[in-house]
Amino acid sequence: MANKVLSIYVGTDAIRIAEMQKNGNKAVILTNAAEVATPNNSVNDGYLVDITAISEAIRTAIFGRGFTAKEVIFTITSKKIASKDVEIPYVKNMKKMQQILLANSSEYFPMSNVGDYSYAYSFLEDYSTEEGHKCRVSAIAAPNDLVKCYYELAEELKLSVNSIDYYGNSVIQLLSMQMTEGRMDLVLQIEKDMTYVNVMRGKTLILQRSVPYGKNAVINALMDVKKISEKDAKTLLSNETLLDQHVTVDEYAQTVQYLVAGIGRVVEYHRTKNKNDLLQGIKVFGEGSAIAGIERILERELGAPVEHFETLAGVAIKGQAALTAEEVLRYLPNIGAVIAPVGLSVETSGSRASIGSQQTFYIMLAVLGVCAAGMIGWVAYTAITYHKAVTQRDQLQQSIAAIEDIEQIALAYEAALNEYNIVKAFEDSTHSDNEMLLQFILDMEKKMPAGTSINNLAAEEGEISFDVMSGWNLTTKNEVADVLVQIGRLDYVSNFTIPDITEEYKTLFLIGYDAEGNAVYLREEENGVLGDYIEYEEGEEYPAEYMQYDLITLTQTTYTVGCHISRPVEEETEETEELLPLFDPSAAGATVTEGGTE
Repeated sequence: MANKVLSIYVGTDAIRIAEMQKNGNKAVILTNAAEVATPNNSVNDGYLVDITAISEAIRTAIFGRGFTAKEVIFTITSKKIASKDVEIPYVKNMKKMQQILLANSSEYFPMSNVGDYSYAYSFLEDYSTEEGHKCRVSAIAAPNDLVKCYYELAEELKLSVNSIDYYGNSVIQLLSMQMTEGRMDLVLQIEKDMTYVNVMRGKTLILQRSVPYGKNAVINALMDVKKISEKDAKTLLSNETLLDQHVTVDEYAQTVQYLVAGIGRVVEYHRTKNKNDLLQGIKVFGEGSAIAGIERILERELGAPVEHFETLAGVAIKGQAALTAEEVLRYLPNIGAVIAPVGLSVETSGSRASIGSQQTFYIMLAVLGVCAAGMIGWVAYTAITYHKAVTQRDQLQQSIAAIEDIEQIALAYEAALNEYNIVKAFEDSTHSDNEMLLQFILDMEKKMPAGTSINNLAAEEGEISFDVMSGWNLTTKNEVADVLVQIGRLDYVSNFTIPDITEEYKTLFLIGYDAEGNAVYLREEENGVLGDYIEYEEGEEYPAEYMQYDLITLTQTTYTVGCHISRPVEEETEETEELLPLFDPSAAGATVTEGGTE
């Protein structure tokens, strides 16, 4: 991209315009920049509602400022755009990779109206596995009518569309130039109403999610907690000294809890999927990165040092772009879009319109020729037919207008269904079979006989193993068998095995039975104090009076148990939450101790 190009990002609050030039593969040059407030009610979730007002605002911002580029790259952000990481066999030919992704678009994005979306992808990495050489790409689906808005804006501005990029890709392209190989970092872009959470392994994006909380959410929360005005809340959050003087630790925790919890959920999801990739650092930028105290709580909650982006590597500021280092960070999506845009596109109707106009012209000439040579009656008939057609058209237009809201309802439903599917897939992927561990322990406490101890319990992804030691009993094997049968019948337990079992024996002198029917055995006695049980050892000599007692052999069994636990298919969250209060420890035969379950 040797020539200059305009990079435009139309946000809800501001429109940022940057004139850029790419210098080879490793750097971009920012030669001019301008920012203007977005006209009221002109943008709705990325859709350009009032293109005329937006184009006028852009013209006003760049007029007389030395902008000369004739091509434009737009960066779009919208909740209607879906993105998903996809793993496919490695394909060297990028055009063939695009064909593969398009052919499988309905699998990646389960939407009923796949033809109404524009698809693109961004290459992330390639790697080798036991199954062969593979690659990971970020697949993107954007509604056609959303993308068309930006083509119409380019037409209003009399600019040629060079490319259209997705916000997430724009930012990642630039962030990858700032990262260090061999590190695992969390990069947070905290904006007014949204926070973008990026997990980077060196220069490669591992995970990207958005959290619907930003600077405004923190301001509103502090207003509610302290019962103060928006102005006072902003003042406190911009000065750490004032914040420490007027806001307690607990109040601040309430203020940022939703933002920090949202980020924490993404980090925890990453940890469950990549257990060996520990975060080494956290980098923050964006308007919300200036919130007082945010570094301390992020470092405390996420367990990694926090730092701000100060400069951007690979970006040169020249010409009339007199921007400070802090101001340049606001143009992140503009700069990143120039590096490697995904290239969202739709067919425009310009060429087809001109062909249709020519066809209409020739048809009209033919009709006029026929009319000139035909009869006056035919002309009258044509006029009557035309009048009827116009009348019918007007009636149809009125009917369409009467039910116009149906289309909006249908579009809203499709959008809600798409968002639900994405969130549901994310939610399902966060579950682990270890969620049933608590229920399994509670059931074990109920079913294991008194005197039994459980040790060395280990659980990983639902695979459970533990050692069981019974008490000294006459019928240990029968009791153990009954317990194992009961546990095996639990609907969430499978693959029940006992790989190892050992037994120990001892023979005691039975004196008799107490009032409750419990066996009483002969014990050592000194000064009226009972000691250990006296065991019978074959071949040893005992006092003759011992021989009047019956000899009883007791058995103690130790065995290892292995099984798998998993969530029942139709399990409901409410049922899971009720498991703990429903359990009455006093009603069970076993108890929980530091050494295990008895």
